[in-house]
Amino acid sequence: MNTAFAWSPVYETGLAEVDAQHRRLVEMVNEVTAGGAGDDAAAQTALLDRLVDYAAHHFADEERLMAAHALAPVAVAAHIEQHRAFVAEVAALRAHQGTDAVDGAALQHFLASWLAFHILGTDRAMAQQMRLIAEGLAPAEAAARAQGERDGAAVQPLLDAMTRLYGVVSARKEVLEAQVAERTAALQRERNELARALETLARTQSQLLQSEKMAAIGQLAAGVAHEINNPVGFVSSNLGTLGSYVRRLLEVVDAQAALLAAPASSAVQARLAQVLEAADLDYLRDDVLALLKESTEGLDRVKRIVNDLKDFSHVDAADWQMADLNAGLESTLNVVWNEIKYKAEVVRHLGELPPVPCIAAQINQVFMNLLVNAAQAIAGHGTITLATRVDGGEAVVEVADTGRGIAPEVVDRIFEPFFTTKPVGQGTGLGLSIAWDIMRKHQGSLSVRSTPGVGSCFELRLPLDNPQYRNEASHA
Repeated sequence: MNTAFAWSPVYETGLAEVDAQHRRLVEMVNEVTAGGAGDDAAAQTALLDRLVDYAAHHFADEERLMAAHALAPVAVAAHIEQHRAFVAEVAALRAHQGTDAVDGAALQHFLASWLAFHILGTDRAMAQQMRLIAEGLAPAEAAARAQGERDGAAVQPLLDAMTRLYGVVSARKEVLEAQVAERTAALQRERNELARALETLARTQSQLLQSEKMAAIGQLAAGVAHEINNPVGFVSSNLGTLGSYVRRLLEVVDAQAALLAAPASSAVQARLAQVLEAADLDYLRDDVLALLKESTEGLDRVKRIVNDLKDFSHVDAADWQMADLNAGLESTLNVVWNEIKYKAEVVRHLGELPPVPCIAAQINQVFMNLLVNAAQAIAGHGTITLATRVDGGEAVVEVADTGRGIAPEVVDRIFEPFFTTKPVGQGTGLGLSIAWDIMRKHQGSLSVRSTPGVGSCFELRLPLDNPQYRNEASHA
């Protein structure tokens, strides 16, 4: 096994207990050299724990020996200061190891330098002071002589070089720590800038979504106005006719009242007969009921349109909820009906769906984009097929058309923002992009199958068990 140090008499202090503990330190250095720890965090943890144990027992023993032999206070203080510095360095390495593995070579160099500096210098000087005091020298004189004889002329240059090297390493460590602090601050600044960029992106996305909603409202406004205007128009016409009928009925009532007041008057009787003939009560009886029925149906139609608009927008429920996708598809179809009824026949294959967790207003917007796009893709008159089903753990909605289809070279780009195949001025290029993003946020998917000249089928999938809904519900 390769070893960084082989134990030899040069490391001996003459104090058996101290030398035995020094052997343990040499073993630890050799473990690092041989790869016993290397850069493995678990092995380093064990090694550093042994170092902590070493420091706790060995230093206490040395300090007890110095006190028992009454070494000079100045020498004892300097010796203890080295102990404290070693403990602080090991603690720093141990703390760093908590976040990342310490470089094995760096750990080896630290142990080797401390071994040479402390054992060959300070510990051997301590042992020499003990021997000189035992021979009768005063502690201060023993300390001075031991310092002067410190390991001889051959060892002193090495100790001086090691001292300078330790100073260089310490200075380099401070530089590295400053560089790490600077880099950490730079990373924090970059992180803050990224957070601001994400916040700006979220605001921009929200503005684009609102812009697309406003564009959709503008597109639908004329159609909805037309759908409402038709029943309102014939209700208004019916009210005018009913007003005429009421006037004629009131004339009959007045003539009958006059007859009751003068029953013998032939002129009054003639007037009543004339009014009854003009009123044509048999006709009025049938037509009034028909007008009222027609007007009621017209007002019901307006009411349905208003309810469908409300369901489409879900103004009362803009948060996560368990929604009926079939009902949402039908209400959206009614809202955009004026865009479709002149272009296509709608065929429904709606299966039974359980309530699906979603933000209903956003899913309805996806339905609207798909329905309007399907109608616009049909050049003359075609068919739009709506189908729903459950597939595994997902609810599936399909909107298929018999339109012109999508060219293979652009089908992969249709969900890109601002990409459109429509003529200039007829599309923002945001509808499908926003629809795809809504589905992504619902942890669902939106895909398309298309054949040029045959048509396209958009498939929407939503999970029946959505963790995001459970999270929102738990905080409600």
